[in-house]
Amino acid sequence: MVLITPRPSTNLVQPVDYKAAAQEIRDTAKLPVLTPKLLGSGWYSNSARWNSKTADGVDNWYVGFVGPKNQYLGITQGFKANPTWVMLQLKGDLPQGAVSIGGKRWTVWQSTTKNDPAKTRDYALVTDVTTGSNTDSILVYGTASKAQFRQFATLVAQQLKVLYP
Repeated sequence: MVLITPRPSTNLVQPVDYKAAAQEIRDTAKLPVLTPKLLGSGWYSNSARWNSKTADGVDNWYVGFVGPKNQYLGITQGFKANPTWVMLQLKGDLPQGAVSIGGKRWTVWQSTTKNDPAKTRDYALVTDVTTGSNTDSILVYGTASKAQFRQFATLVAQQLKVLYP
């Protein structure tokens, strides 16, 4: 007896309209959620989530992006965040210095363990934006190349200038 399992020839993960989801959050929560531009042809959003009323008290917005060669970049924007929240998001990583990208200072976080293949949060860039007494933290992480990280962080920094004047 021979069993054959047909495999679809198309990607089963459908792109997500993260900009529409963000607009809904802007309208209801009145928060400046990020909607960075895609890096280019072949990139798409595969996930967008709004997490409110969280146990840690930090509402957050997440968007994941996939590239044409299966690269991954994710962004998590924590509202009224704090250093402990950032550390919990990047558990197993340690700050390794800072870089300036797009006119913003980004702290570089790297995993203390060498994973092969790399895990999605083995490398991250973190920046904070303060308005009044609130600090929002923006985390960019993934498995893309360092050049793609830099390009994506530049796009995020450009939008931060508009959302947080």
